[in-house]
Amino acid sequence: MASKYALKVGSRSIPLVTANEKVNLQQVSEFKPLLAWAKNLAKEEEQAESQQQSSPNNNKTDTNSVRSEPPVRVMKVEVKSVDYFGPRIGFANLAVDATLTESGQKPPGLVFMRGGAVAVLLILKSTSPSGVVSEYTVLTKQPRLSIPSFNFPEIPAGMLDGSGDFVGKCAEELQEECGITLDHDSLIDMTELAYGNKWDGVYPSAGGCDEFLRLFVCCKDMGWNELQDLEGRLGGLRDHGESISLSLVALKDAYKAAPDAKLLSSLALFNALKADGKL
Repeated sequence: MASKYALKVGSRSIPLVTANEKVNLQQVSEFKPLLAWAKNLAKEEEQAESQQQSSPNNNKTDTNSVRSEPPVRVMKVEVKSVDYFGPRIGFANLAVDATLTESGQKPPGLVFMRGGAVAVLLILKSTSPSGVVSEYTVLTKQPRLSIPSFNFPEIPAGMLDGSGDFVGKCAEELQEECGITLDHDSLIDMTELAYGNKWDGVYPSAGGCDEFLRLFVCCKDMGWNELQDLEGRLGGLRDHGESISLSLVALKDAYKAAPDAKLLSSLALFNALKADGKL
């Protein structure tokens, strides 16, 4: 599986190979989630080296010492297969060949690479005709064949396009899935408030997938009739295979209404950030 393609990781290059003749390695080498992965790997190695050099157990006077090795050394990335969204790569299945420096053992290296996504907890405050003020959130319901469910409830979300415009993508998904247009300033990136630039987002399945979620919240006042019109509204892009209907649920009961990791993570971050006075 010799290959002329490689990933740039800091000052070194990692071979990018495949045994699948249908895989276009040139295209894979330009896949933005893979480039982001390589960049993060370089940062992780630099941080590990810096920590080892600053450790009190590190003997800096030893002239025979060699450069510290990171705790995990990645030697090769094999591309098993790719799936396309039209002309561009949507997903890539990889096998990362790596070794634990101390023991020489191999850590799990299978990766389903798909890149990041945005999700938004939309909190709508409205006053009923009887004068009761309540808060609701909007759930989308659509077929999810991986579960499988024909009507799975979750908060609005969508894959990132590689532009890095998290807020713009979030607003776009709300418009496409819910038919709701919001000012960008009304969307608050909860993951940035919680973690700064340390992490790209929240990782729902780090054991085998690179996907991260930028979790947003938006609080909006809405008239009662306008709120009621959202229930059952159809959304999504039909030419993209989306078949979405909307559902309203009281915010206090949202955790019971949907076993959606995006929703549950958003609720946890929202409540924690409120408790810390950041929201």
